[in-house]
Amino acid sequence: MVTAGSAVEQSSVRRAPISLSAWRCLRYEVALNGLRILWETVNDFSLWRLIEYPWATRVLGVRRGDTVIDIGSGTSSFPHMLAKEGVNVVIVELEARRVRWQRDKRRATARPGDGDLLPVVADATRLPFRDGSAPFISAVSTLEHIPDDVAAGREIGRVLAPGGIVALTLPFTSCERRSFFAGIRPFRQVARNAFVQEGKPGSFFRFYTDDDIQRTYIEPAHADVVERRAFGRSILNGRYHETRLTRFWRRFVLKDLLLAWLVHPLEERFDRSDPLYVMLALRKRCDG
Repeated sequence: MVTAGSAVEQSSVRRAPISLSAWRCLRYEVALNGLRILWETVNDFSLWRLIEYPWATRVLGVRRGDTVIDIGSGTSSFPHMLAKEGVNVVIVELEARRVRWQRDKRRATARPGDGDLLPVVADATRLPFRDGSAPFISAVSTLEHIPDDVAAGREIGRVLAPGGIVALTLPFTSCERRSFFAGIRPFRQVARNAFVQEGKPGSFFRFYTDDDIQRTYIEPAHADVVERRAFGRSILNGRYHETRLTRFWRRFVLKDLLLAWLVHPLEERFDRSDPLYVMLALRKRCDG
């Protein structure tokens, strides 16, 4: 028999915000994509994702039964991880083939107790949601690939509910980037802090200054920054990722787990160089 006290205790456990550690993310990734993910990653699941996914989950503060709009998911497993924790997720993705991939992955891995997962073909610059209808939005390493990011930022601000939270991760520069993956991949600069990979016209990539972030995402959302973190400074980016060693970046994820646990916290504490990415949690003002 369940007593009133134990029922309350169970209810409070169910209502607790979910948590995704780096280790739990890795276990989910293996469950979703098989052991091969440990040496041949899917959608660049590696060091950065082991940092971003736990952070985004924590700052969103979602609980079982909550609904998150995840923008530009591509073939990311992050929405599936949230769904496995009982969160409902709407995946917004522009490319129909990637939406099919997400639907196929859902059918292959769904289990009783999962939250709902709905992948839809939609444009982040014209989100198919009512004004102020979304209490939680995530965009993990996606907005930098949208040429009309001003329209995307405006749409995020429109759809986000008063008091709602959006978790963004964005490439960062304090002034101006004149190269990206120089000598590693043939990226051509097409605008200030913006690049396209040669031979891949859809591979747009943008870096943001603080002014860009303020103008493009914070002001349109009438939001306050409730948390700011970063990753990828002189060691993890300058001496590891954005070097010829990047050929190892897509392999041996257990190595990346150790980097996320050991090197990343030390680098963030002691290294003052520009990070590769900033992670921002924005809360929309209720009087906005």
